[in-house]
Amino acid sequence: MYIAKVSKKVYRLPKKRASELGAELTPELVFLHLSEEIGEIARQLVNKNLAIRKYDENDLKEEITQAILDLLVLSEIHCIDLPKAITVKIEEIAERQIQKQI
Repeated sequence: MYIAKVSKKVYRLPKKRASELGAELTPELVFLHLSEEIGEIARQLVNKNLAIRKYDENDLKEEITQAILDLLVLSEIHCIDLPKAITVKIEEIAERQIQKQI
């Protein structure tokens, strides 16, 4: 699955950056950044729904993309086989849907 290649590629970037800064790329650091990105997604959605501030679709796309990349980095740090995990999860969801129909 293509996602495995993307995951490995994206992991190298923040790992290199952290190393250059004399830091370690930890799950906690990645999660903190992910939380910030989720907050930015929420802000864009609230802006769109409540028209409090100007909604920017490009910002929303950027924040969602960054959140996905952060999740890929976390999966690499924890050695998660994403293609396998995604396949299993999709099968679980499909099975639950079948069980609800019975």
